[in-house]
Amino acid sequence: MKKVLYVTTVSRTVNAFLVPHIHMLLDEGYLVDLATSIDKPVDESLINRGVHVFNIPFARNPLHPGNLTAFKELIKIQNQKQYDIVHVHTPVASLFGRLLKLRDSHVKTIYTAHGYHFLKGGSNVGWMLYYPIEWMMAKLTDVTITINQEDYEITTKRLKPKKTYLMDGVGLDLSHYKVLSHEAICDKRQELGLHSDDFIIIMIAELNENKNQIQLLKAIERLKDKYSNIKALFVGEGLKLQELQQQATECGIQKHVQFLGFRTDITELINVSNIGVLLSYREGLPRNLMELMACGRQMIGTNIRGCRDIICDDTVGCLVEVGDDETLAHEIERLYLKNDSSFSLSPHLKKYEMASVLKELKMIYEGV
Repeated sequence: MKKVLYVTTVSRTVNAFLVPHIHMLLDEGYLVDLATSIDKPVDESLINRGVHVFNIPFARNPLHPGNLTAFKELIKIQNQKQYDIVHVHTPVASLFGRLLKLRDSHVKTIYTAHGYHFLKGGSNVGWMLYYPIEWMMAKLTDVTITINQEDYEITTKRLKPKKTYLMDGVGLDLSHYKVLSHEAICDKRQELGLHSDDFIIIMIAELNENKNQIQLLKAIERLKDKYSNIKALFVGEGLKLQELQQQATECGIQKHVQFLGFRTDITELINVSNIGVLLSYREGLPRNLMELMACGRQMIGTNIRGCRDIICDDTVGCLVEVGDDETLAHEIERLYLKNDSSFSLSPHLKKYEMASVLKELKMIYEGV
């Protein structure tokens, strides 16, 4: 029986993206354990199947001295358990997880890059800090899995690990997403205090600097006097909540926005919305855009890798530059006046489906 250790910086990454991957490996006869900093209880379905969770004190800052303690814990675990494969996700975990190969050359390392911190047109700091780390770590990587075209090209041309694959994201279970009836949408709008003629924009993203909710707030400020029924739902938790609420007040749009926090009714919230937006500075392959697509909603994204992979033509949506709230407001107004922001599910959505992604992942593991 092959033994696999999944390593992530925080456990919420596992719950959000990796549970089906681990179940697939268990079904294929692998023994799978997990090393992570437990910020959220790990999905009970994994625990029930015998996945052991090691609580590792990772810090998100790669230079934080506490990560040395975390690395020592990883060494201890590997010495005790002798995993055959270490599969790493997220920047900090991927760094220290792959360093295990220096201690045990027999271990195979798989790295899923969910979006490098350096990118075309990105900041010099990102390139100076993260690129050298990734370049060195590639020498300790047996397989790198990328999830967008730009990262695949950078990996194959510049980082050059032993093998590189381009996989279509982490997978989306399309059975979880459906178009609700008109009556159900009206009921949900009423529950949220929204009117039937409100034009609703939804943004599903952690409230942090990278996700850039401020650009949507500024766009709504531009539109508020002309279209008082344009409103926005912000779904997600994060440290910038109070700052964004204060910004909304300063812009005079507090009646136009709702901060809903963490939600489990994502399908319903997308259904009550007319369009969705994602305005990040940096992405891998954003699943929240796939969710909008699965519910038949058009979207506006920033012109960055990942967003470009999904918003590939104007039937799906459009792209704007990061920070350009004027163009964002124009595109929102265009869709508002169009009065029909739905579309037929794109044929390429199927490649993001969970079954397709798991089939790719199974093939990669068989190669290892």
